[in-house]
Amino acid sequence: MRQTTGGVWLEAGPIHTLRAGPHALVVAPAAGGRMASLTTSRADGAVIEWLAPMPAQALREGFDAHAWPKAGLYPLLPFSNRIRNGRFRWNGQDIVLPAHPGQTHAMHGFGHVRPWQVVHENVDAITLELRHVPAPGDWPWHVFARQSIVLSLDGLVAELVVRNDGDSAMPVGGGFHPFFARVPGMRVQFDAAHLWPADHGGVATGRAAVGDRERFLRERNLPEADFSIYYSGWKRQATLRRPDGATLLMRAGEGLDHLVLHAPAGCDYVCLEPVSHVADAVNLAARGWEGAGLRALAAGESVVYRMLWRIDLPA
Repeated sequence: MRQTTGGVWLEAGPIHTLRAGPHALVVAPAAGGRMASLTTSRADGAVIEWLAPMPAQALREGFDAHAWPKAGLYPLLPFSNRIRNGRFRWNGQDIVLPAHPGQTHAMHGFGHVRPWQVVHENVDAITLELRHVPAPGDWPWHVFARQSIVLSLDGLVAELVVRNDGDSAMPVGGGFHPFFARVPGMRVQFDAAHLWPADHGGVATGRAAVGDRERFLRERNLPEADFSIYYSGWKRQATLRRPDGATLLMRAGEGLDHLVLHAPAGCDYVCLEPVSHVADAVNLAARGWEGAGLRALAAGESVVYRMLWRIDLPA
């Protein structure tokens, strides 16, 4: 029997490769509905890795669902980031969620630690689905989720649908968690109005104006030191520019009004995560903080999160 930190092993499963012109996207449904890699082949024969690629061994043998490779892209649902101590109060009930192994907080929901099912596929598009049935100590609402990914000559479009299949309203949130391949000289640009300072456990504690250190209004290099900031009021547009001039423009749809920039020092990835709410939004909103991004989803209702990437290569 495999020993894991959280008792969940994501078994390996078939991978699916979408193609459109010079772009190739590998999707691994069994690996938490992940995009495993995204590459662009240049005319000179060079290959650009836009996402830090999932290790071949993890795709071949599976991996501990709670110690996942820092690679690819996974969906976030039914909440993003952390819930302090895995606890919140909702409609008069105390909800307790399992802590992420090694932490005291619940983290990132369950979409990335469950296998997804392929319901549609062709050469440049794929649709995955996931159904959550509550178990004791888990998210107490029934949830249906669908991911639709379309690759094109311009880039890709991803859509995540989350539906409350329970019989009462639930808090909801989500988004996308990419691990972009970080190369020396990469530059980043986006505009945001606010940041949410966090404690040592990575949980937001309030809202403040963006300062000069955290501002990416103009294209700039990533800091060499650890840099992990929760933003809100961003323009739902960010650019990654490689030193060879290749760029990826990310646009987020309505509802993804928060952005997480996570750039650990010395790592070969950087995360720019378009999400619907700040870490621990459900508890911050209960304490009176506005703009945390908390949303209530009535029984039978759905929320849709969309993201577009446009890839441009230098002439």
